[in-house]
Amino acid sequence: MTIDKQGLVVITGITGYLGSQTCLTFLQNGYRVRGTVRSVASSEAKIRAAFGDDLFANLELVSANLDDKASIVSACEGATYVIHTASPFHFGGDCVGPAVAGTTAVMEACTKHGVKMCVVTSSCAAVLAPAKEDAPVPPAMYDESSWSNPDRPEGLVDYMKSKTLAEKTAWDYQKANPGFDLATICPTFIMGPSPLGDGTSIKWLKTAMDGSKAKIPRGRSGFVDVRDVALAHLRAIEIPEAANKRFILYNDKGKMPDVYGWLAKFNERGAKVPTILGEGEDIGGDAVDNARSKEVLKIQYTPLETTFTDHAEQLLSRGLI
Repeated sequence: MTIDKQGLVVITGITGYLGSQTCLTFLQNGYRVRGTVRSVASSEAKIRAAFGDDLFANLELVSANLDDKASIVSACEGATYVIHTASPFHFGGDCVGPAVAGTTAVMEACTKHGVKMCVVTSSCAAVLAPAKEDAPVPPAMYDESSWSNPDRPEGLVDYMKSKTLAEKTAWDYQKANPGFDLATICPTFIMGPSPLGDGTSIKWLKTAMDGSKAKIPRGRSGFVDVRDVALAHLRAIEIPEAANKRFILYNDKGKMPDVYGWLAKFNERGAKVPTILGEGEDIGGDAVDNARSKEVLKIQYTPLETTFTDHAEQLLSRGLI
């Protein structure tokens, strides 16, 4: 597939944490972008301020909602590429309905408007939760062939089910309607500075830095930088070998004492990061294979310390800590 930088890129959900960084990445790389927002009137000023006038000049805003199929299909008219980042991310209420409906609308829009390629933001939530008996046995690792099982006997929280079913919806649709290429991006827990958004990642970091915790929690968790994830969406349309593949975006398992140690440096600037180590061990975190993202998308992962310190700097600069 020849890259058409004069073509239009439609990105859904550009006021979100990942969506805004993805939009910024495409604009910085010379693409013309149409971004969907819930309300243009209430979003335009803050988006312009976040991106700057020069980049904003190459951005068109349109109103669209995941539960309004006609608005999604209309937003994709004239697109060469579609980047679908919008999806509910919460742990209360229905995530499955809007996630599947929005993805279905995007897929149908790609067919209707002759889109060349669609990149869908999925999640490691769609990878790391098979039934217990189907989980890889070490030294085997989770990779792009791994799928979460929404019907597993252990149950699956609504958010994880929504990401699994939405991604399966995309692949099932494209298999039945193979008129455009598809790639899916499956990140683990995303952190790092982003132009907009106030979601789970920012709340997680605020809780670590605002005095909410008396001691450093123990454990390990997989993290990836939001800038690396945004770049993966860009590379997915620019690298021909990325077409019709899943990609896990995963940097490393961060030990909580290490993460809190990096953040504690900001205590002299008003943060209240705990420095007393909690009880327990730093176990946990799944064994995840990120080779495909490095080999095909050429992602060179940002060091975790940089991810967390850059993110902390942003929160301090915004007065959120």
